[in-house]
Amino acid sequence: MDKHLALVAPHRKEHENCTFCPKLCRHSCPVSTVEGRETTTPWGKMTALHHADTGMLDLSPELAATFYACSGCLRCTEFCDHGNRPYDALAAGRTEALSAGVAPREAASVVEEHTRRAAKAAEHGVSLFGPTAGARVAETAFVPGCSACVTRPDDAKSARAVVEALLGQEVRVVTAGCCGLPLHDAGDREGFLDAARRFLELLGRSRRVVFQDPGCMMALAKQAPALGLAHELELVHLTELAAAHLERFAPLGDAPAEVRYHDPCRLGRGLGVYDAPRALLAKILGRSPEGFYHQRNLAECSGAGAQLPRVFPETAARIADERLRDHAMRGGGALVTACPSSAHTLSKRDPNVQVLEISSLLERSLGL
Repeated sequence: MDKHLALVAPHRKEHENCTFCPKLCRHSCPVSTVEGRETTTPWGKMTALHHADTGMLDLSPELAATFYACSGCLRCTEFCDHGNRPYDALAAGRTEALSAGVAPREAASVVEEHTRRAAKAAEHGVSLFGPTAGARVAETAFVPGCSACVTRPDDAKSARAVVEALLGQEVRVVTAGCCGLPLHDAGDREGFLDAARRFLELLGRSRRVVFQDPGCMMALAKQAPALGLAHELELVHLTELAAAHLERFAPLGDAPAEVRYHDPCRLGRGLGVYDAPRALLAKILGRSPEGFYHQRNLAECSGAGAQLPRVFPETAARIADERLRDHAMRGGGALVTACPSSAHTLSKRDPNVQVLEISSLLERSLGL
């Protein structure tokens, strides 16, 4: 009897390469770095997937848990000579695990609670932007994302203000529905595609969509099409739109003395946006922002992604602590990111560190 995992089949070459690789990317994974375990290195996780796919080991709860020991940061791919993407392969493994009933209880809860959480985010959106903002007829739609609406509401309002100021017109603010990314990362592929399809239909009333949360944008720009859900919408990140209007931004006289920029994983490695946030900060500050030792495509993760904070909260917290420690060792100051989830995760770990989501600086620079 064929014991292969059907959804893992497209990734068979990848997990074979990883299994027989001498662990050349072991240093790249934020999860295994803080845990200090071979099991959660990219090699360990992909080897577990390989053994499950080949039937050498049963797909047990213990084995399935390793598939979730990934923040989706994509950093391991940068160090892989084969260009393997463990995040995608492990996502397929998560789907098999959830279907088999062996996924971690915390992951299953993400799926069970998704409708309620999405409704909560939509309620926050209505309280922030009003009940009619999503019903406007506008060429451009603005999507702050669930995380921004719930955990960084002031930043969500700042981002909307920036978009409307740059375009010179009101936009349709879409907070109802969800891109489905939490379902994807929990292992519910069909649920993700269904949510993404409905969200795209909702967005389809506009020609262009501006995103504040890079995770939402990556879900619709990369992950959904990779799973067969194509669309023709123009998707743009807030920093890309703002950088196209760079001349509109003025230096801030009261900018923090030292500002360090942290590359969000899904904005950088996921969407390839590195220069736009830096150009904006340079214009606003009158100088280039400081950086971490590892930046751009090698930037290290904040621990906020791929449902890691839900499934392995202590590990996610330790990853965030590492980034804050790196920040302090390089001189501290204000820490700026272009991702609401990262900003929330980092600020929650140490309220004494000034963590800014770039939207607030953009709003002030425009004099709004």
